[in-house]
Formats: sequence, structure tokens, C-alpha cells
Amino acid sequence: MSIILKVYTKDQLFDMFKGKILSDNVGLTDFNSGSKIRTLLESNSEIISAISIDHKEAIYKAIPIALYEGFGFEKIPALSSSGFIRPYRKPAIWIKYTGSGTSAKVTTNATDISSAVIGAPADAFSFDYATYDKTSDIVTAIDALSNWSATLVKDVNSDTLYQYNAEEVIGSMNYLYGDGFDLMLSTDPAITVPVGYSVTIDNNTILTTSEQTILAGDSGVQCPAEFQTEGTVGNISANSIDTAQGKGYINSVIDGIENVINDTAFSGGATEETDEQRKTRFSESVNSLNAGTKDGILSAIRTIAGVRSAGMRTSFPFKGTNTIIVDDGTETISAELLAAVEKVLYGDPNDIINYPGKNAEGIGYTITAPTIVDVNISVSVLRLPNVSVDLTEISTDVQTSIEQYVNTRGLGENVLLSEIIRVAKNSNAAVYDITISSPLSNIAISENEFSKTGSGTSGTVNVTVSIATSI
Repeated sequence: MSIILKVYTKDQLFDMFKGKILSDNVGLTDFNSGSKIRTLLESNSEIISAISIDHKEAIYKAIPIALYEGFGFEKIPALSSSGFIRPYRKPAIWIKYTGSGTSAKVTTNATDISSAVIGAPADAFSFDYATYDKTSDIVTAIDALSNWSATLVKDVNSDTLYQYNAEEVIGSMNYLYGDGFDLMLSTDPAITVPVGYSVTIDNNTILTTSEQTILAGDSGVQCPAEFQTEGTVGNISANSIDTAQGKGYINSVIDGIENVINDTAFSGGATEETDEQRKTRFSESVNSLNAGTKDGILSAIRTIAGVRSAGMRTSFPFKGTNTIIVDDGTETISAELLAAVEKVLYGDPNDIINYPGKNAEGIGYTITAPTIVDVNISVSVLRLPNVSVDLTEISTDVQTSIEQYVNTRGLGENVLLSEIIRVAKNSNAAVYDITISSPLSNIAISENEFSKTGSGTSGTVNVTVSIATSI
């Protein structure tokens, strides 16, 4: 960079002052350390030098900022993390099937509870409430069966259980988010969880972003939610919110909802773009200024607030049309974001200076959200026997790191086994070794897809932690 403003060090300024005094022959000649004239000159030299350097740095910083602002090239703002919270109520009991049957369905009515098991009919049961009056009695009876287990949560009259008609138990998740089917009470009606339902963790507020319903007979529901504090502070691990354990508290009190938990990690929170990142992005934008080009269009769309990534499938779904895929971290495109993308793409006749349009004449465009690829991952982790770190802590850290890796992959970015191993090992210092049992190879993500796992998806991250027996 050319010299815009020359500055001098304190020593250079002192020598200049000293030379001026000697050349003017004013009678001051004692410049030894500790002399009055030396102290005065040094103090002025230090102040002037510091001011000059600060002024130069400010000018150098202001020049690119002025350039960016002149072109309307704003910094990409900080982003809030998003994920799912689960408001829930406790069941009366929950049951689990561990036999060899392929389906185990439970039915309850006003007089009895029974099951039908496909593949292992001998595992079926039926208990009459007249004989087993309390839910504790039912739990004892079911728990005594060889391939069933039951856990009591509330001891109430058995005939107050919710009436289910052949509900599948295998693969169900109980209110603790473990294997098992919740049996609710008949007094547990449907509960609406509105947009803006609020919980707080570590002085940070999380709000739900869409209305969900806890159905009658269900213990809880997964609700999309977003941190109101921007930045990486919201990238929390699974079970960081757990009001039953004193982790956070509920702000929006709704009758019937007892607790809230996040079963999987929140991700996507990012700090404001740095000056260096904006400089790089500005260079990329300048190199892609030609309207109508793929790079030019995508570069312009990526500057829109809230857009995490964007891609284009050319000549799709047929020749003469292109499909633009816009990822804002959700599975849909809001009306506001769609309007912003269309404004950048097609231009604004009322603001032609800032929105001249980027589309190519004669080409049709379809703007769509990405296709979600649900990712299932199973890993086995080993901890050394002489390391005193809780296995559950290791499991949670590994699950969180893998979920955040998968859920922050950009549009069309593959899920790599080597990266899964890397982030898992870095998640907790107690991780000695890790083996991926599923998938067996990298997961290919096409240019109109992005990967997702955890709450709100059909993807799961299963982590098994054990202690190494040999090293």
C-alpha cells in the first residue's frame, strides 16, 4: 500500500526537536537523561508519536470501510443458533419391549391393558384393571414378564390411563428420551405450544419459531426454536436445557407442561463477519460482478442477511431454466427471504442503483429450499480405564460435536467419515479411540441438498461409550 500518512517514532521526533533547538542556538545544551529539557522533549515525542500512529491506523481502517459502505457492501451480521426444544409432561408409567418380535403394539381401554406382538406371539400380555387396581400394580405385573419392563412415574388408578388403540412400542422414545412408550392419563388433553414459547438458559432466551401441539396421550413435542442472542453462545450441546435438572427455566407458563429439554444440539450460531472475511468476500464479489453469470448471481444472494449458503442447478428442471437453492438453516424459505432473493435477482425498479438485477435475460429461475438429507450415524467410543471422566459426559460431548458438524455443513457438502472422527475425538479429551459402525462410507450430498440429524429430523446420532480393555 502506498504511504498515505507518514508518522515518526518517539525517538525520531526527539532527535528532530533536539536538532531544532541546537540549530537555533537558544542556549539549551543539556540533553542528558534526567534533564528537564530532555524530559519535556521525550514526553511530547511520545504523545505526538502515539497520536500519529493511531491516526494512521484509523485512516487505513477507514479507507476499505468507506469503499465497502460506498458500494453498500455491508458486513454479514451475526447469526442466531437454532435447534429444537421439547416441552413435556410426565406420563403415569412407561414400558419397553426387548424381545425378538418385530412389532409390539399396546392397547389400553377403560377396563384393561393388553399387547399384541408380531414374530413372538408368546410375548403378548393382557391385564385386567379390576385385578390390578393401581398403576404400580400394573408396573409390577408387566415388569415380571421376561421381555417387558415397566417404570412407574405416577401411582394412580389404572383405569385412568389414556385409551390407546394399538400403539407401537418398538422404536418409541419416552419422556426421558430413552427407549420406551409413555402411557399418559385420560386427563392429559392436547396442549398448543405457540410461536414465541420462551425458555431461558444462562441468561439467554430461546423462543419457539412455529406452533406445535402436544397431542392428547403424548408426553411432549419437538418445537423448532432459536436463540435470541446472536453468536456462537447459542451452539449448545444436547441436554444443556433441562429444567427438570435445574438447567434453565420456563418463561411461558402453560398449564400441563412441566419441563423443557433439548434432546439434541443447537447449531448455526455465528459471530459477525470480520474485516478480513469481508475483504475476502468483497474480492470474490468484484470478480463475479457480471450480471447473469452463476457466480455473480450466487455471490449477490449470499450477501442477503440470513442466507447461510446458496447454490444453482443449471438447465434444471429443463433447458432454459435454472434452479437456485437457498439455505437459511431451515427446511423452507420464508416469504420475507424469498422476496429479498427475488429483489436481488430481478432488481427493483424503484431502487435501480442498489438493486439493478442479476438475472440473465431469457432464462427462467426457480427459487427453492434445499432437500434435507437425514443422516444416521452410529459410533463406538473407548475411554482409558485410568481416566476418571463420566461415560455419559463423553457420550453427550461426542453426540453434540457430531450433530453440530452435520447440521452446519453447507449446501452440497458431503458428510465425511474422517471429519466425524476428528470432531468426535476433539469433543472430549477422554476420548481414546472411536469406531464408526454406520455409515460405512462418506455420505454424498448433492448440490441441492444439505445434511441434517437430530431433533426435528429422522436422523439420529447414536454413541456407545465403553472402557478400553487393552491399549
